[in-house]
Amino acid sequence: MVKRIVLKCEVCGETFNSNSLYYQHKVLQHSEYKPIVKEDGYECPVCHEKRRRAASMLTHIGLQHITNKPIRVELQ
Repeated sequence: MVKRIVLKCEVCGETFNSNSLYYQHKVLQHSEYKPIVKEDGYECPVCHEKRRRAASMLTHIGLQHITNKPIRVELQ
């Protein structure tokens, strides 16, 4: 049987199949950092980097500015 590794949120226990989905969840549900909406996209409230897509900005904030790392869980 193939084992599948998922990422588990250490705050609420929700699991995710990808790093980007995990970090987007962390920013939206458990962080005080929210993207700044601009005419041409989104801006990081911490480092002011810009991205065109909201999902990309949420992943950036999660990866770069949130210190908690996901718990890796093996599912069977």
